[in-house]
Amino acid sequence: MIDLDAVDHNIAAVVRRCGDPTRWRPHIKTVKQAEILRRLFEHRVYACKCATLGELELVLETATDADIAVDVLVAYPLHEAAFRAATQLALAHADARVSFLADSPEHARAMQSWSSGERRWPLYFDVDVGMHRTGTFAKRWQVHAAALAEQLTGFEIAGLHGYDGHLAADQEEDACTAYDELCALAQGFAAVGVTVPEIITSGSTTYHFALAHEGLGGGAWHHSISPGTIVLSDLRCTAAIADLDLRQAAFVAARIVSRDGVRRITVDAGSKALSPDRPAPNCEVLGWPELTAQPPSEEHLPLDVGGLTTPALGHLLWLVPDHVCTTVNLYRVALLIRGEEIVGESPIGGGRSPWLRPAPATAD
Repeated sequence: MIDLDAVDHNIAAVVRRCGDPTRWRPHIKTVKQAEILRRLFEHRVYACKCATLGELELVLETATDADIAVDVLVAYPLHEAAFRAATQLALAHADARVSFLADSPEHARAMQSWSSGERRWPLYFDVDVGMHRTGTFAKRWQVHAAALAEQLTGFEIAGLHGYDGHLAADQEEDACTAYDELCALAQGFAAVGVTVPEIITSGSTTYHFALAHEGLGGGAWHHSISPGTIVLSDLRCTAAIADLDLRQAAFVAARIVSRDGVRRITVDAGSKALSPDRPAPNCEVLGWPELTAQPPSEEHLPLDVGGLTTPALGHLLWLVPDHVCTTVNLYRVALLIRGEEIVGESPIGGGRSPWLRPAPATAD
């Protein structure tokens, strides 16, 4: 269930906080819906990030339908088959700016060998600022900067990408150390004649540190943050909720299917329904704070009732997910609501495909 009023409120709140919609490049892995992408466009948020080819296709098709020249970074280290498929998608949407991410100097050189020369693609260098998931340390990028600028003839260096998703909302010192490192790397690139047009940082827990960082905001580059979760919000957005006055926009509607009358009720929303990557309690029950989620099975979620009066069998409860991104990904359609009324449906796309579709044939 997606509350459209809450979505609009949250998008407007982030844009106000940024002061400029171009400083927000949300990751659309959270929302995966054309309906919400259109709302971002209405607020002049025309840049975003994605991870999968399905998400890229969703963004490009939605932008084309809306006559928007979107700017989308594929923020994932693609290898040859996926890279070729992504470039074909991009070529089919000539008005869009599609950028790619190089995981390392070796990966960047491999991407050069895959490039067909049809277009010079914008390329960001992924800097490992402490998450140790993807990317290469700043010092290693610096060593290769001048050589890469000469070798990557199929690309234009578009900037640096430093995601600090390992940090919590109270780790300001660690976040600022990462941002200092990115600024120093950009300055080091400039010293060897390599311009860094943009630095992209920060998810939903650290964006406020990045927006306040003088180096990021005052350099010779454009700086943008990339939180996506805060469009819908979830239980992990505590600091952002306080900072932005976010409203919860995504819920899972679950019905009570079992009730022992003493200590437990069970709803039809197990690990296949919400927050499958999170430990118990993986949700809260809207309006029933005394109900506590227990470890789920695939189709069942037991709730401890705390010894209080509980809703009857068949009652519909609204669950607030602990992690909204992995919850949205479980569904193929969302019901859209305003107030207490259902006003439509929204297809959820952008998932993974077991095969890479060939590009459509072009007319002579």
